[in-house]
Amino acid sequence: MPRGPRIDLPGAIHHVYARGIEKRNLFLDDTDRDSFLHRVGANLTRWGMRCPAWSLMPNHFHLLLQSDKGSLPSFMRCLLTGYSKYFNERHERVGHLFQNRYKSPIVDKEKYFFDVVKYIHLNPLRAEIVRSIAELEEYPWTGHRKIVHGGPPDWQDVNLLQAEFHDIDGGFRWISDYRDHIQKPSPGGPDKEEIASVRELSRREDSLPVAPSGPYGLFSKTLHHIATSQGVPVEDIVGGGRKYHAVRVRREVLRVCKSEINVSIVQLAHWLGITEDAAGYLLKSGKEAPTK
Repeated sequence: MPRGPRIDLPGAIHHVYARGIEKRNLFLDDTDRDSFLHRVGANLTRWGMRCPAWSLMPNHFHLLLQSDKGSLPSFMRCLLTGYSKYFNERHERVGHLFQNRYKSPIVDKEKYFFDVVKYIHLNPLRAEIVRSIAELEEYPWTGHRKIVHGGPPDWQDVNLLQAEFHDIDGGFRWISDYRDHIQKPSPGGPDKEEIASVRELSRREDSLPVAPSGPYGLFSKTLHHIATSQGVPVEDIVGGGRKYHAVRVRREVLRVCKSEINVSIVQLAHWLGITEDAAGYLLKSGKEAPTK
């Protein structure tokens, strides 16, 4: 069955992660890690992305990314292709570097944001690369050190974290709140709550309805994915309903499908149960048009 298009809404936050093929190491030394982080920063600027949290592990990485322009697929394509080429040339190897497709579940800010940040930054402690929170604060290969001590990388967007911790005065109290959150034991055992949240987001991405092959299958998967991530019933999106959230998601389904699937607006309008004029108006103006 064809793979579905990547779902990326402007402003969406994604937990992005990928492993080395056959679980092999992606980073053999600090030069590799520095190269990867440099590429992250360069592509954040290029594609209008923001990264408040990240972690490099020996055979995988985690990035928490906000996609301001809906450019996650382009960002990841440039990042992974560029790093793979660099790694293969430097280490005199050929073939794929990454295992399968990267994962990029959308993170619900209100429900999962803080759990995912904690999960990402505690990875080295969980894997026993560092032995304590104190060591983690000096460990250079996660975003945790920058948050508590400042310094590189310049591209890490701590302002996004500061806003989520509701620091409206622009001071440093949010860092103390962040530290408390990182160090707070999870109910039921170490990191149990955060791990459960990450697994739930991954399950949601993996459990989209199995759609038939071909363009309609890709359309159906896209529709269900966006509907699920935004909490809007599919039946509200298909048809001419004028509820604000339904209109907004319908527009996003049109935008993604027009970009990723080789079908006409006429066909997309038919599948969505609206007129061609309504579909065109949505794409051009960002407003709902009469459906009759």
